[in-house]
Amino acid sequence: MNSCSGRRPRIMASSLSLSHDTISDILSRLPVKSLTRFKSVSKNWAHLTSVPAFISAHLRRSSPEPSLLIRRYNTQSGWGFGIGLITNPTQNYRSQLLDIPLLESLLRFPKIVGSVDGLVCLDVSPCYASDFVLWNPGTKQFKRLPFPLITSTRSNPIWLVFVGFGFDSFNNDYKLVRIVSFRGNDVSPFLRVEVYSWREGVWKEIVESFNLAVLCGGQDGVVVDGCLNWAAIGLQRSADRIVISFDMGTEVFKTIPLPPVTRYGNMKVMSYMGLLAVAVYPLVFAANTNNMNRFEFWVLSDCEDGMKHWTNVVVMENFSKSLVPMGTWRDRELVIKHMGDRDRENHPSLLLFDPVDDGTKRLPVDCVDFCLQGYSYVESLVSVNGRSKDGSGA
Repeated sequence: MNSCSGRRPRIMASSLSLSHDTISDILSRLPVKSLTRFKSVSKNWAHLTSVPAFISAHLRRSSPEPSLLIRRYNTQSGWGFGIGLITNPTQNYRSQLLDIPLLESLLRFPKIVGSVDGLVCLDVSPCYASDFVLWNPGTKQFKRLPFPLITSTRSNPIWLVFVGFGFDSFNNDYKLVRIVSFRGNDVSPFLRVEVYSWREGVWKEIVESFNLAVLCGGQDGVVVDGCLNWAAIGLQRSADRIVISFDMGTEVFKTIPLPPVTRYGNMKVMSYMGLLAVAVYPLVFAANTNNMNRFEFWVLSDCEDGMKHWTNVVVMENFSKSLVPMGTWRDRELVIKHMGDRDRENHPSLLLFDPVDDGTKRLPVDCVDFCLQGYSYVESLVSVNGRSKDGSGA
C-alpha cells in the first residue's frame, strides 16, 4: 500500500508536466505585475521572463491593447500635477495615478518626452532639457541617464532645445535625440545634435544637416516608421512650414514639405496608422476670426503615382471653442482637448475621435482645464538598463 501510494503522485506529476514552450506561452499572456511576483518564486521562471525572446513575445501580446498615459499640469497655480494611466479608454474606463520616481528631489514636475514599448522617457531638468530618466512604470524600474554632452556656456548660451524618444528597429535600440539651438551672431541660429543609445548607455554627438530651418517650440519629436519628426519653419524664400525628420537607424536628417494650409493656424505633428500626420487647428487668441472654427487633419500617404502626397482626412467646422490635439491612442483615435464654451459655462473636456467612423467619445478625466500631454502606453518587461554584454536586456 505504501509503495503504491508513493508512486502515484510521481506518475501524476509526470503526466501533468508542461513543456518549456507551453509554459513560456502561458506566462507571456500575463500582466507584468504577476510576472514580477513569479520572479521571486521560481528561479527558472525568473530566468525565462528575462530573456529577450520572452520579453519580445510578451510585448507583442501587450501592444494591441495600449493604455492612455496622461500628464496634466497647471503652470499658473503650481498645483495639481500628475501622470495618470487610463486603461480601456473606449470601454470600461479605469484610471490610476502613477508614482513618479525621484519626484521629491526634483526642482520641477517631470515632462514626458516619449512612451515606447513600456519605457517612458522623462525630462526632469529645470531648463534646457538636460537631465533625463528612463522609467518602466510596469516593473517600477527607473534609471537616471548620464548628463548630455552639449551644454550652455556664458560665451555660447543655449537658445532652445528639442528632444524626442523612439525605437530604432534597425539596431534594436531605444534612442533619445537632443537638438540644441544656439543663437549665433547673425540672424540664423546654429544647431548641434546628440543621441543617447539605450544599448550603449552613452551620448554621442552627430553632424546635423538642416541649419536652414528653425524648429517650432513646445513640441517633442513624434515617432513615425522609425523616424522622429518635429515641426519647423524654413529659412529660405517662402519660410514655409516643414517637418524635420530624423531616421533613427541611419541617423540622417531630411526635410518634408507640409500642405499650405499649415500657414494659417497652430500645427501639431502626429502619427496616424503608421503614417506621418499633421493637425491644423485655430489660434486660440487670434485677433481676426478667419478659420477660427476649423480643425483639419492631414495624412502623408502613398498615392497611385508612387509619390507621397498629403491627404485631408478630417475637417471639422462651426464648433464654439477650439479643439486642441494632444496625440493619438492606438495610432488611430485622436486625443483632443475641447476647450468648451464660456457662454454656456461648459468646462473643457477630453475627447477620443476616430476619423475612420467619425466616432467621438468623451473621457471622464478630471482637471481637463489643465494643460495636457497624451501618449499610448503598453506594459512591458523591457529593462531601463539597456542590453548587457550577454544580450539579455535584463
